[in-house]
Amino acid sequence: MKKRLRKAFLAVILVVALLVSFAGVAMAADPTVPFTVTAAVAGATNSGGSWAGGLAEVDDVVYYSADGQQNDTYSTIENTGNVPIDVEFQGSDIEGGTYDWTLAATAGVEQFSMHANSEGTPTVYDVELKASSYVMLVSNLAASGTYTYSIKFVAPTAFNASDDGTEKSMTIDLVVSRYVP
Repeated sequence: MKKRLRKAFLAVILVVALLVSFAGVAMAADPTVPFTVTAAVAGATNSGGSWAGGLAEVDDVVYYSADGQQNDTYSTIENTGNVPIDVEFQGSDIEGGTYDWTLAATAGVEQFSMHANSEGTPTVYDVELKASSYVMLVSNLAASGTYTYSIKFVAPTAFNASDDGTEKSMTIDLVVSRYVP
């Protein structure tokens, strides 16, 4: 009985060893599969990307557009990549002179606001520029597509008259990334 059990055990081991070796041969015989890798390139240009603000007075409203009016566009973003893109932007406080101005949702004392318009709605400045976070300006801009916009600047409702008159400046950062649905 022990011999039979031993022979059966050896037979099972032999069968398993054969199956494993045949499986290895079958796997090695799999055909190769060709594939292509295409780089997804996200890129953009922004025309009209620098604005001279001029002299600001209390409660000034300035439109950075082609004709300085509310109903026009100034900048064009062009997708230069080969995939759809998202474009976000972020502002900063205005610095220079004795007193800096803080970017806020609405203008106030030593606070200014900036908003961009949505394409197709030139009189609606509904995209608030923030200093604390990036805000979506355009999403899913097609490869080779363009997006036009302008900026509305609202000066502080009051600022310190003893400011030294030194020119102030700020930076608006545009960040381009691949659109992911």
